[in-house]
Parts: sequence; structure tokens; C-alpha cells
Amino acid sequence: MREQLSALLEAIVQGDQNAFNRLSEMYAPLIRSMSARFVESLSAQNDAGLIDVQDLEQEARLALFRAVQSYDRKQRNVSFGLYAKICIRNALISQWRKAKTAHARKAKAERREIRESDDSVRSFFSEEDDGQLRSKIREVLSPYENTIFEQYISGRSVGSIAVSVGRSEKSVSNAVYRVRVKIRGLLKP
Repeated sequence: MREQLSALLEAIVQGDQNAFNRLSEMYAPLIRSMSARFVESLSAQNDAGLIDVQDLEQEARLALFRAVQSYDRKQRNVSFGLYAKICIRNALISQWRKAKTAHARKAKAERREIRESDDSVRSFFSEEDDGQLRSKIREVLSPYENTIFEQYISGRSVGSIAVSVGRSEKSVSNAVYRVRVKIRGLLKP
């Protein structure tokens, strides 16, 4: 068995795609189980939406290929199976970190966009007293959204508005979002 694996690894290094396909089939259960366990652990951390299991499996296959290329077949201390498992695990961790970083950057950009949008809405209403526009806005907003809107454009934070209206910050944040969407609809030509 060890000699067969050694011959298979050598064929892969020489560029035999069929040999890699056979090795991939041999390691498919390991790849599937490691990817699935990784997604399960991400689910426990509420990070599961960051990575798709098929993406992880593909990354694991690439890690297997890189493991074949970098494995020292002359040494006898570490089996290829253990070496491949370590390489796959490290690749999965690396993929998760990349996804987490990309997600954090996207969330930061969205927060910045919201702040800039909020600042422009606040400055518009602090500089101009356009009664007609305010009247239109009041017509499209619910009574709750009107309350939130008035406090929000006066510069109050979501947290302080939540305390004053006796609702959760999530409820107020959702109302602010709905208000912004409705105002954008009114401001579009």
C-alpha cells in the first residue's frame, strides 16, 4: 500500500492528472468530513454564512495537490496522510480567515456608507427648512417612523432614541433603515 501511494505521488509530481484524480478519490472522505466539521464549527460561531461547504471542499482539494508537491517522499517520520491532513486543515483555516476579513471590510464599507448617507440627510434638514418635503416625508412614514425620524435628524443616536421610545436598538435601527429607504424614494427624480 505504501509503495502504491509512493508511486501515485510520484506520478502526480510528474503531471499525471489521472493519478491526482485517483488520489483525490482516496482522500474524498477526509476532505468532505473536514470541510463539514469546519462548517459546523463556523455555525456554532455564527460565521457559517461566510463560506460555502463546496468552496471549502475545493480549497481542500487544492491543498491536497499542494501537499503532494511539497511532501518529502524520502523522509519516513511523517506519513503522507498526516501531512496532507495538516495541509488541508491549514488551508481551511486560511480560507476562513480570508472570508472573515473580506466580510469585515464589506461591513465596514456599508457602515461608512450609512454614516455618510445619514450625515447628508441630517445636513439637508439642518440647512433647509423645506416644509413641503417634510410634509411629504411625514405622509410616507408610519407614526413610529416619524417619531424615530424627528429624533434621528436632530442628532440623537440609535441607542438614545431606543431608550426614549421604549424599544430595542434593533427596532430603532430597522426603523431608521426604512426611513432612509423611503426618503431616497422621495428624493429620486
